[in-house]
Amino acid sequence: MILFFSIEPPYRWAACEENGNVDSRGTVDSLESMSMPKGVKQVIAVAPANDVIIRKVTLPAKTRNKALAAAPYALEETLASDVEHLYFALVDWKPGAETIVAITAEEKINKWIQTLTELPFAVDALVPEYLLIPIHPQTKATIVQSETGSILIRTSADEGLALDSYGLEVWWRDHAEKDAAIACQDAEIARQLVTAGGTMIREWNIGDNFTDWLEHKTQIKISGNLLQGAYKPRHHGQGYGLYKTAAILLFAAFLIHLIANGYEYMDLASKNEQLDEDIKAVFLDTFPDTQRIVNPRLQMTQRAKQLRSGYVGAGEFQILLSSVARAIPATQGKIEEINFRDNELIITCVTNDFAGLDRLKKKFAEDPQVRVELLSSGSRDNRVSGRFKIDRAEG
Repeated sequence: MILFFSIEPPYRWAACEENGNVDSRGTVDSLESMSMPKGVKQVIAVAPANDVIIRKVTLPAKTRNKALAAAPYALEETLASDVEHLYFALVDWKPGAETIVAITAEEKINKWIQTLTELPFAVDALVPEYLLIPIHPQTKATIVQSETGSILIRTSADEGLALDSYGLEVWWRDHAEKDAAIACQDAEIARQLVTAGGTMIREWNIGDNFTDWLEHKTQIKISGNLLQGAYKPRHHGQGYGLYKTAAILLFAAFLIHLIANGYEYMDLASKNEQLDEDIKAVFLDTFPDTQRIVNPRLQMTQRAKQLRSGYVGAGEFQILLSSVARAIPATQGKIEEINFRDNELIITCVTNDFAGLDRLKKKFAEDPQVRVELLSSGSRDNRVSGRFKIDRAEG
């Protein structure tokens, strides 16, 4: 049994079997008052259709994580809001194929997550409402006039959208296949499409909300889950959370504490080792005449002192180089070239993507002693390089 419920009012819910048979459904005043039907093994929250958009984009990424990191920048020009205030989730991704991305406001996803954490049961997925619309087996799309007045369109297993009446006209005008079969739940919308040149428009009365639509499905397939990455559910396949005894909770907390401490120790040790390697690389780039490196940190300090006592501006060099040594390891960047002249440090760094350059610039900006400027950037061989100018901050 699968339970579906609206994450925002009106709080509708429906419990159905995987073959689409609806066992029970209803509406409640609040999610806290919703009782869990017996036999539920999976819980799906339903997000309002108008708050989630889906886009297709081609991403030259070889891993899912890199595709997710690249999606905001690839879609930035097509979105009205700043990508820094948006949340992105991969609906469908395969190497070399078009990627389907779901997008919502970061403020919205945080609000929904807060709602989910306050529920007395675990939730396995959060999906946009229009991906629950059934697709008629003899048509390529289904169009519904929802209970809120929005026009919702389901075009494939992983694609859908929410429009107003003007948006429907634009969508139909740009729709490539005017003779494609389309099912319409609303008779007026069907007449509009026929008037606009549609030749294969059929009425299909499936209701105006997801509890009605589920009754017309022959198989339940969950698509478009927004709970990914940091929002991924911790408990999969649970219908509702069982109350644990105090002893089990205490033991679990103690075990997590031990694991976390062990992981933190290994992580710090790894970062410390990486920092030594990066300092060594910076040292060799700066002092190529060095024959042997035993303690890169100590030798870097000693050579910097020698420089400081040898000519005016060496103290500046030490401060700037220290900032580089702190910033580079924290962003997994690599230095290709470094030059110091007129109390300015010019470095060329390589990162995995343009987001890496942004992180590197922000890391430099955290140092109040220095000022950083990105002079140029570019990409080659699946790597991104940036040329930075770093000098002492005024005051």
